[in-house]
Amino acid sequence: MFVPEVLPEPLVAVLGQVRAWSGADALEALAVADAGTRAGWVVGLQQLADAVAVATLTAVAAFDAHGDGQVLHGAASTQAWIRGACRVSGAEAAERVRIARAARGLLGDAVSKVGEGLLTYDHLRAVERGVRHIPQSRQPAAVTVLTDLAEVGSVTDVRTAGKHLQYVVDPDGSLADSCQQFDRRYLTLAPLLDGMTSLDGLLDAESAALMTAALEPFLVPADADDTRTAAQRRADGLVQIIQTAADHALTPIVGGERPHLHVIVDPRAPASGVAGDANPRTLPPGRLPQAPGGPAFIHPSGVARIGCDAQLTALLLDEHGVIVDLGRTRRLFSPQQRQLLALRDRGCRFPGCDRPPAHTDAHHLVPWLDGGTTDLPNALLLCRHHHRAVHEGRWTLKAADPQRGTHGPITVISPTGRQLTSHPRAP
Repeated sequence: MFVPEVLPEPLVAVLGQVRAWSGADALEALAVADAGTRAGWVVGLQQLADAVAVATLTAVAAFDAHGDGQVLHGAASTQAWIRGACRVSGAEAAERVRIARAARGLLGDAVSKVGEGLLTYDHLRAVERGVRHIPQSRQPAAVTVLTDLAEVGSVTDVRTAGKHLQYVVDPDGSLADSCQQFDRRYLTLAPLLDGMTSLDGLLDAESAALMTAALEPFLVPADADDTRTAAQRRADGLVQIIQTAADHALTPIVGGERPHLHVIVDPRAPASGVAGDANPRTLPPGRLPQAPGGPAFIHPSGVARIGCDAQLTALLLDEHGVIVDLGRTRRLFSPQQRQLLALRDRGCRFPGCDRPPAHTDAHHLVPWLDGGTTDLPNALLLCRHHHRAVHEGRWTLKAADPQRGTHGPITVISPTGRQLTSHPRAP
Protein backbone atom coordinates (compact mmCIF):
# COMPACT_ATOMS: atom_id res chain seq x y z
CA MET A 1 0.00 0.00 0.00
CA PHE A 2 1.38 3.43 -0.94
CA VAL A 3 1.81 5.93 1.89
CA PRO A 4 3.35 9.33 1.05
CA GLU A 5 6.34 10.19 3.19
CA VAL A 6 5.35 13.84 3.61
CA LEU A 7 1.89 15.41 3.41
CA PRO A 8 1.49 18.94 2.05
CA GLU A 9 1.98 21.52 4.80
CA PRO A 10 -1.56 23.03 4.60
CA LEU A 11 -3.05 19.57 5.13
CA VAL A 12 -0.82 18.88 8.12
CA ALA A 13 -2.06 22.02 9.88
CA VAL A 14 -5.72 21.30 9.16
CA LEU A 15 -5.40 17.64 10.17
CA GLY A 16 -3.82 18.66 13.45
CA GLN A 17 -6.69 20.98 14.31
CA VAL A 18 -9.40 18.49 13.36
CA ARG A 19 -7.75 15.62 15.22
CA ALA A 20 -7.41 17.81 18.28
CA TRP A 21 -11.20 18.09 18.31
CA SER A 22 -11.82 14.38 18.01
CA GLY A 23 -10.44 13.28 21.37
CA ALA A 24 -11.49 13.31 25.00
CA ASP A 25 -10.91 17.05 25.39
CA ALA A 26 -13.46 17.77 22.68
CA LEU A 27 -16.03 15.53 24.32
CA GLU A 28 -15.56 17.29 27.66
CA ALA A 29 -15.85 20.74 26.07
CA LEU A 30 -19.00 19.85 24.16
CA ALA A 31 -20.55 18.23 27.23
CA VAL A 32 -20.64 21.58 29.06
CA ALA A 33 -21.54 23.66 26.01
CA ASP A 34 -25.06 24.85 25.26
CA ALA A 35 -27.33 23.23 22.67
CA GLY A 36 -26.73 25.95 20.10
CA THR A 37 -22.97 25.48 20.29
CA ARG A 38 -23.23 21.74 19.82
CA ALA A 39 -25.58 22.24 16.86
CA GLY A 40 -23.08 24.65 15.35
CA TRP A 41 -20.32 22.08 15.60
CA VAL A 42 -22.47 19.41 13.97
CA VAL A 43 -23.44 21.60 11.03
CA GLY A 44 -20.02 23.21 10.74
CA LEU A 45 -18.16 19.92 10.68
CA GLN A 46 -20.56 18.62 8.04
CA GLN A 47 -19.80 21.68 5.92
CA LEU A 48 -16.10 21.05 6.52
CA ALA A 49 -16.53 17.44 5.41
CA ASP A 50 -18.30 18.61 2.24
CA ALA A 51 -15.53 21.09 1.52
CA VAL A 52 -12.92 18.39 2.04
CA ALA A 53 -14.88 16.12 -0.32
CA VAL A 54 -14.79 18.79 -3.03
CA ALA A 55 -11.08 19.38 -2.47
CA THR A 56 -10.57 15.63 -2.77
CA LEU A 57 -12.41 15.65 -6.10
CA THR A 58 -10.12 18.39 -7.36
CA ALA A 59 -7.03 16.44 -6.31
CA VAL A 60 -8.33 13.15 -7.74
CA ALA A 61 -9.23 14.85 -11.03
CA ALA A 62 -5.71 16.25 -11.42
CA PHE A 63 -4.12 12.96 -10.27
CA ASP A 64 -6.21 11.01 -12.77
CA ALA A 65 -5.67 13.44 -15.66
CA HIS A 66 -1.87 13.08 -15.35
CA GLY A 67 -1.94 9.31 -14.85
CA ASP A 68 0.04 9.65 -11.62
CA GLY A 69 -1.04 6.26 -10.29
CA GLN A 70 0.55 4.54 -13.25
CA VAL A 71 3.63 6.79 -13.21
CA LEU A 72 4.35 6.40 -9.48
CA HIS A 73 3.53 2.74 -8.88
CA GLY A 74 2.46 1.19 -12.15
CA ALA A 75 -1.13 0.93 -10.92
CA ALA A 76 -3.61 -0.59 -13.35
CA SER A 77 -5.88 2.44 -12.98
CA THR A 78 -6.52 5.47 -10.83
CA GLN A 79 -9.34 3.53 -9.19
CA ALA A 80 -6.99 0.68 -8.24
CA TRP A 81 -4.43 3.14 -6.83
CA ILE A 82 -7.03 4.97 -4.71
CA ARG A 83 -8.42 1.68 -3.42
CA GLY A 84 -5.01 0.73 -2.06
CA ALA A 85 -3.67 4.13 -1.02
CA CYS A 86 -6.85 5.41 0.65
CA ARG A 87 -7.97 1.98 1.92
CA VAL A 88 -11.51 2.25 0.55
CA SER A 89 -13.71 -0.27 -1.25
CA GLY A 90 -13.56 -0.72 -4.98
CA ALA A 91 -17.04 0.76 -5.37
CA GLU A 92 -16.07 3.86 -3.35
CA ALA A 93 -12.86 4.32 -5.35
CA ALA A 94 -14.76 3.97 -8.64
CA GLU A 95 -17.31 6.58 -7.57
CA ARG A 96 -14.59 9.05 -6.57
CA VAL A 97 -12.89 8.73 -9.93
CA ARG A 98 -16.16 8.92 -11.85
CA ILE A 99 -17.37 12.07 -10.06
CA ALA A 100 -13.91 13.65 -10.26
CA ARG A 101 -13.85 13.21 -14.03
CA ALA A 102 -17.36 14.68 -14.31
CA ALA A 103 -16.32 17.56 -12.02
CA ARG A 104 -13.85 18.78 -14.65
CA GLY A 105 -16.75 19.60 -16.96
CA LEU A 106 -20.32 18.36 -16.61
CA LEU A 107 -20.60 18.79 -12.82
CA GLY A 108 -18.40 21.85 -12.54
CA ASP A 109 -21.18 24.22 -11.44
CA ALA A 110 -22.56 21.75 -8.89
CA VAL A 111 -19.08 21.15 -7.45
CA SER A 112 -18.58 24.89 -7.01
CA LYS A 113 -21.85 25.16 -5.10
CA VAL A 114 -20.77 22.36 -2.76
CA GLY A 115 -17.58 24.31 -2.08
CA GLU A 116 -19.66 27.40 -1.32
CA GLY A 117 -21.83 25.47 1.14
CA LEU A 118 -24.98 25.73 -1.01
CA LEU A 119 -25.08 21.97 -1.61
CA THR A 120 -23.82 18.93 0.24
CA TYR A 121 -21.57 16.27 -1.21
CA ASP A 122 -24.49 13.83 -1.02
CA HIS A 123 -26.46 16.21 -3.24
CA LEU A 124 -23.60 16.11 -5.73
CA ARG A 125 -23.58 12.33 -5.73
CA ALA A 126 -27.34 12.30 -6.32
CA VAL A 127 -27.00 14.69 -9.27
CA GLU A 128 -24.28 12.54 -10.83
CA ARG A 129 -26.31 9.38 -10.37
CA GLY A 130 -29.43 11.07 -11.80
CA VAL A 131 -27.78 12.03 -15.10
CA ARG A 132 -25.53 8.99 -15.49
CA HIS A 133 -27.99 7.04 -17.67
CA ILE A 134 -29.39 10.02 -19.61
CA PRO A 135 -28.19 10.44 -23.22
CA GLN A 136 -25.03 12.52 -23.26
CA SER A 137 -26.57 15.29 -25.36
CA ARG A 138 -29.26 15.87 -22.71
CA GLN A 139 -27.01 15.64 -19.65
CA PRO A 140 -26.04 19.36 -19.31
CA ALA A 141 -29.67 20.46 -19.13
CA ALA A 142 -30.47 17.66 -16.69
CA VAL A 143 -27.55 18.69 -14.45
CA THR A 144 -28.87 22.26 -14.38
CA VAL A 145 -32.36 21.11 -13.39
CA LEU A 146 -31.13 18.79 -10.65
CA THR A 147 -28.59 21.29 -9.30
CA ASP A 148 -31.27 23.97 -8.97
CA LEU A 149 -33.49 21.47 -7.18
CA ALA A 150 -30.65 20.44 -4.87
CA GLU A 151 -30.31 24.01 -3.57
CA VAL A 152 -33.84 23.89 -2.13
CA GLY A 153 -34.61 20.16 -1.83
CA SER A 154 -33.34 17.11 -0.02
CA VAL A 155 -31.07 14.40 -1.36
CA THR A 156 -34.13 12.16 -1.71
CA ASP A 157 -35.84 14.85 -3.81
CA VAL A 158 -32.85 14.94 -6.17
CA ARG A 159 -32.72 11.16 -6.47
CA THR A 160 -36.44 10.98 -7.22
CA ALA A 161 -36.24 13.78 -9.78
CA GLY A 162 -33.22 12.15 -11.43
CA LYS A 163 -35.10 8.89 -11.84
CA HIS A 164 -38.08 10.77 -13.23
CA LEU A 165 -35.86 12.57 -15.75
CA GLN A 166 -34.52 9.25 -16.98
CA TYR A 167 -38.05 8.09 -17.81
CA VAL A 168 -39.00 11.40 -19.44
CA VAL A 169 -35.82 12.06 -21.43
CA ASP A 170 -35.02 8.49 -22.43
CA PRO A 171 -38.15 6.30 -22.16
CA ASP A 172 -36.68 3.54 -24.33
CA GLY A 173 -33.53 3.36 -22.26
CA SER A 174 -35.54 3.42 -19.03
CA LEU A 175 -37.69 0.56 -20.29
CA ALA A 176 -34.57 -1.44 -21.05
CA ASP A 177 -33.24 -0.72 -17.55
CA SER A 178 -36.55 -1.81 -16.00
CA CYS A 179 -36.53 -5.05 -17.98
CA GLN A 180 -32.94 -5.67 -16.98
CA GLN A 181 -33.81 -5.14 -13.32
CA PHE A 182 -36.76 -7.50 -13.62
CA ASP A 183 -34.49 -10.16 -15.13
CA ARG A 184 -32.18 -9.83 -12.10
CA ARG A 185 -34.95 -10.78 -9.65
CA TYR A 186 -34.41 -13.84 -7.48
CA LEU A 187 -35.38 -15.37 -4.17
CA THR A 188 -33.42 -18.03 -2.33
CA LEU A 189 -34.12 -19.97 0.86
CA ALA A 190 -30.99 -21.39 2.46
CA PRO A 191 -31.36 -23.74 5.46
CA LEU A 192 -28.94 -23.08 8.31
CA LEU A 193 -27.43 -25.62 10.67
CA ASP A 194 -29.47 -24.40 13.65
CA GLY A 195 -32.81 -24.99 11.91
CA MET A 196 -33.38 -21.39 10.82
CA THR A 197 -33.61 -20.46 7.14
CA SER A 198 -31.87 -17.52 5.50
CA LEU A 199 -33.93 -15.58 2.97
CA ASP A 200 -32.12 -13.53 0.32
CA GLY A 201 -33.28 -11.91 -2.88
CA LEU A 202 -33.69 -8.96 -5.21
CA LEU A 203 -36.92 -7.35 -6.44
CA ASP A 204 -37.56 -4.88 -9.23
CA ALA A 205 -39.03 -1.49 -8.31
CA GLU A 206 -42.64 -2.47 -9.01
CA SER A 207 -42.49 -5.70 -7.03
CA ALA A 208 -40.70 -3.99 -4.16
CA ALA A 209 -43.33 -1.25 -4.02
CA LEU A 210 -46.10 -3.86 -3.98
CA MET A 211 -44.45 -5.76 -1.14
CA THR A 212 -43.75 -2.56 0.79
CA ALA A 213 -47.40 -1.51 0.54
CA ALA A 214 -48.58 -4.95 1.63
CA LEU A 215 -46.23 -5.04 4.63
CA GLU A 216 -46.89 -1.47 5.78
CA PRO A 217 -49.89 -2.35 8.04
CA PHE A 218 -47.74 -4.91 9.87
CA LEU A 219 -44.99 -2.41 10.76
CA VAL A 220 -47.19 -0.68 13.34
CA PRO A 221 -46.68 -2.17 16.83
CA ALA A 222 -49.64 -4.34 17.79
CA ASP A 223 -49.87 -2.75 21.24
CA ALA A 224 -47.80 -1.12 23.97
CA ASP A 225 -46.26 -4.50 24.89
CA ASP A 226 -45.11 -5.25 21.34
CA THR A 227 -41.31 -5.20 21.66
CA ARG A 228 -40.58 -6.61 18.21
CA THR A 229 -38.16 -4.74 15.99
CA ALA A 230 -39.33 -3.37 12.64
CA ALA A 231 -37.45 -6.19 10.91
CA GLN A 232 -39.23 -8.79 13.05
CA ARG A 233 -42.64 -7.22 12.36
CA ARG A 234 -41.80 -7.22 8.65
CA ALA A 235 -40.92 -10.92 8.78
CA ASP A 236 -44.12 -11.72 10.70
CA GLY A 237 -46.13 -9.69 8.20
CA LEU A 238 -44.69 -11.55 5.22
CA VAL A 239 -45.57 -14.91 6.77
CA GLN A 240 -49.05 -13.62 7.66
CA ILE A 241 -49.67 -12.50 4.08
CA ILE A 242 -48.62 -15.91 2.77
CA GLN A 243 -50.77 -17.65 5.36
CA THR A 244 -53.78 -15.48 4.51
CA ALA A 245 -53.43 -16.17 0.79
CA ALA A 246 -53.21 -19.92 1.40
CA ASP A 247 -56.15 -19.95 3.81
CA HIS A 248 -58.40 -18.06 1.41
CA ALA A 249 -57.67 -20.26 -1.61
CA LEU A 250 -56.07 -17.44 -3.57
CA THR A 251 -52.99 -19.41 -4.58
CA PRO A 252 -52.62 -21.85 -7.51
CA ILE A 253 -53.37 -25.54 -7.07
CA VAL A 254 -50.33 -27.81 -7.06
CA GLY A 255 -50.70 -31.57 -7.07
CA GLY A 256 -54.48 -31.33 -6.74
CA GLU A 257 -54.62 -29.12 -3.65
CA ARG A 258 -53.82 -25.62 -2.39
CA PRO A 259 -50.45 -24.88 -0.74
CA HIS A 260 -50.48 -25.98 2.87
CA LEU A 261 -48.18 -26.85 5.74
CA HIS A 262 -47.76 -30.45 6.82
CA VAL A 263 -47.03 -31.01 10.51
CA ILE A 264 -46.46 -34.65 11.42
CA VAL A 265 -46.93 -35.55 15.08
CA ASP A 266 -45.93 -39.01 16.24
CA PRO A 267 -47.81 -39.87 19.46
CA ARG A 268 -45.10 -42.38 20.34
CA ALA A 269 -42.46 -39.62 20.50
CA PRO A 270 -41.34 -38.25 23.90
CA ALA A 271 -43.76 -35.56 25.07
CA SER A 272 -43.08 -32.24 26.78
CA GLY A 273 -45.19 -29.61 28.51
CA VAL A 274 -46.96 -27.02 26.39
CA ALA A 275 -47.29 -23.61 27.98
CA GLY A 276 -49.74 -20.92 27.08
CA ASP A 277 -53.01 -22.87 27.02
CA ALA A 278 -55.74 -22.72 29.62
CA ASN A 279 -55.22 -26.43 30.24
CA PRO A 280 -51.61 -27.40 29.46
CA ARG A 281 -51.21 -30.70 27.72
CA THR A 282 -48.17 -32.76 26.89
CA LEU A 283 -47.40 -33.12 23.20
CA PRO A 284 -44.48 -34.47 21.21
CA PRO A 285 -42.64 -32.13 18.86
CA GLY A 286 -43.90 -31.72 15.32
CA ARG A 287 -41.98 -32.42 12.13
CA LEU A 288 -42.19 -30.28 8.98
CA PRO A 289 -41.37 -32.63 6.10
CA GLN A 290 -41.38 -29.89 3.43
CA ALA A 291 -38.95 -27.50 5.15
CA PRO A 292 -36.02 -26.17 3.06
CA GLY A 293 -33.10 -28.54 3.22
CA GLY A 294 -35.15 -31.47 4.53
CA PRO A 295 -37.39 -32.20 7.50
CA ALA A 296 -37.30 -29.75 10.39
CA PHE A 297 -38.83 -29.85 13.86
CA ILE A 298 -41.02 -27.39 15.76
CA HIS A 299 -41.63 -27.10 19.48
CA PRO A 300 -44.74 -28.79 20.96
CA SER A 301 -46.19 -25.35 21.74
CA GLY A 302 -46.04 -24.61 18.01
CA VAL A 303 -47.92 -27.85 17.34
CA ALA A 304 -50.66 -26.71 19.71
CA ARG A 305 -50.87 -23.26 18.09
CA ILE A 306 -51.10 -24.64 14.55
CA GLY A 307 -53.69 -27.15 15.72
CA CYS A 308 -55.99 -24.32 16.81
CA ASP A 309 -57.19 -23.59 13.27
CA ALA A 310 -56.10 -26.26 10.82
CA GLN A 311 -57.17 -29.32 8.94
CA LEU A 312 -56.26 -32.45 10.87
CA THR A 313 -55.62 -35.77 9.18
CA ALA A 314 -55.41 -38.93 11.29
CA LEU A 315 -52.84 -41.46 10.09
CA LEU A 316 -52.84 -45.02 11.39
CA LEU A 317 -49.27 -46.27 11.85
CA ASP A 318 -48.03 -49.79 12.49
CA GLU A 319 -45.42 -50.64 15.10
CA HIS A 320 -42.66 -49.65 12.67
CA GLY A 321 -44.15 -46.20 12.02
CA VAL A 322 -45.39 -47.09 8.52
CA ILE A 323 -48.71 -45.52 7.41
CA VAL A 324 -51.32 -48.25 6.99
CA ASP A 325 -54.52 -46.17 6.92
CA LEU A 326 -55.56 -42.57 6.26
CA GLY A 327 -58.31 -41.11 8.40
CA ARG A 328 -60.73 -38.37 7.43
CA THR A 329 -59.76 -34.72 7.23
CA ARG A 330 -61.85 -32.07 8.96
CA ARG A 331 -61.49 -28.39 9.67
CA LEU A 332 -61.74 -27.48 13.32
CA PHE A 333 -63.59 -24.23 12.57
CA SER A 334 -65.85 -24.19 9.55
CA PRO A 335 -65.95 -21.23 7.13
CA GLN A 336 -69.37 -20.32 8.54
CA GLN A 337 -67.96 -20.23 12.06
CA ARG A 338 -65.08 -18.07 10.88
CA GLN A 339 -67.58 -15.63 9.36
CA LEU A 340 -69.50 -15.41 12.63
CA LEU A 341 -66.26 -14.91 14.57
CA ALA A 342 -65.30 -12.13 12.17
CA LEU A 343 -68.65 -10.42 12.73
CA ARG A 344 -68.39 -10.78 16.51
CA ASP A 345 -64.69 -10.07 17.12
CA ARG A 346 -64.02 -7.87 14.06
CA GLY A 347 -60.36 -8.82 14.25
CA CYS A 348 -57.82 -9.84 16.85
CA ARG A 349 -59.34 -9.95 20.34
CA PHE A 350 -56.08 -9.17 22.11
CA PRO A 351 -56.45 -5.83 23.92
CA GLY A 352 -55.18 -2.93 21.84
CA CYS A 353 -54.68 -4.93 18.63
CA ASP A 354 -56.48 -3.85 15.45
CA ARG A 355 -55.47 -6.62 13.03
CA PRO A 356 -58.46 -7.39 10.75
CA PRO A 357 -60.14 -10.83 10.60
CA ALA A 358 -58.25 -11.82 7.44
CA HIS A 359 -55.00 -11.67 9.42
CA THR A 360 -56.13 -13.81 12.34
CA ASP A 361 -56.35 -17.44 13.47
CA ALA A 362 -59.31 -19.02 15.24
CA HIS A 363 -58.05 -19.93 18.71
CA HIS A 364 -59.65 -22.40 21.13
CA LEU A 365 -59.99 -20.90 24.60
CA VAL A 366 -59.97 -24.43 26.01
CA PRO A 367 -57.59 -26.33 23.72
CA TRP A 368 -59.24 -28.77 21.36
CA LEU A 369 -56.57 -31.30 22.27
CA ASP A 370 -57.78 -31.09 25.87
CA GLY A 371 -61.42 -31.61 25.01
CA GLY A 372 -62.39 -28.04 24.18
CA THR A 373 -65.38 -27.80 21.86
CA THR A 374 -65.36 -26.30 18.38
CA ASP A 375 -68.11 -23.85 19.26
CA LEU A 376 -68.27 -20.08 19.15
CA PRO A 377 -68.29 -19.65 22.98
CA ASN A 378 -64.91 -21.44 23.01
CA ALA A 379 -63.41 -19.53 20.09
CA LEU A 380 -61.86 -16.13 19.51
CA LEU A 381 -59.74 -14.53 16.83
CA LEU A 382 -56.05 -13.82 17.46
CA CYS A 383 -53.52 -12.37 15.04
CA ARG A 384 -50.42 -14.43 14.40
CA HIS A 385 -48.28 -12.34 16.76
CA HIS A 386 -50.66 -12.67 19.69
CA HIS A 387 -51.50 -16.28 18.85
CA ARG A 388 -47.80 -17.03 19.25
CA ALA A 389 -47.73 -14.96 22.44
CA VAL A 390 -50.45 -17.20 23.94
CA HIS A 391 -48.87 -20.50 22.98
CA GLU A 392 -45.13 -19.76 23.05
CA GLY A 393 -45.11 -16.58 25.11
CA ARG A 394 -46.97 -17.97 28.16
CA TRP A 395 -49.83 -15.47 28.06
CA THR A 396 -53.06 -16.90 29.47
CA LEU A 397 -56.66 -16.34 28.38
CA LYS A 398 -59.64 -16.95 30.69
CA ALA A 399 -63.34 -16.31 30.27
CA ALA A 400 -64.72 -13.93 32.89
CA ASP A 401 -68.07 -15.76 32.65
CA PRO A 402 -67.67 -19.49 31.89
CA GLN A 403 -71.31 -19.68 30.77
CA ARG A 404 -70.87 -17.01 28.09
CA GLY A 405 -67.30 -17.98 27.25
CA THR A 406 -65.77 -15.82 24.52
CA HIS A 407 -69.14 -14.14 23.93
CA GLY A 408 -68.33 -12.16 27.06
CA PRO A 409 -65.21 -10.46 28.45
CA ILE A 410 -61.89 -12.34 28.37
CA THR A 411 -59.17 -11.81 30.96
CA VAL A 412 -55.70 -11.71 29.40
CA ILE A 413 -52.90 -12.48 31.86
CA SER A 414 -49.25 -11.79 31.04
CA PRO A 415 -46.40 -14.07 32.17
CA THR A 416 -45.69 -11.53 34.93
CA GLY A 417 -49.29 -11.52 36.19
CA ARG A 418 -50.44 -8.29 34.57
CA GLN A 419 -54.15 -8.53 33.67
CA LEU A 420 -55.93 -6.98 30.70
CA THR A 421 -59.55 -7.30 29.59
CA SER A 422 -60.88 -8.02 26.11
CA HIS A 423 -64.51 -7.35 25.18
CA PRO A 424 -66.36 -8.48 22.04
CA ARG A 425 -66.70 -5.56 19.67
CA ALA A 426 -70.15 -4.37 18.72
CA PRO A 427 -71.10 -4.87 15.05
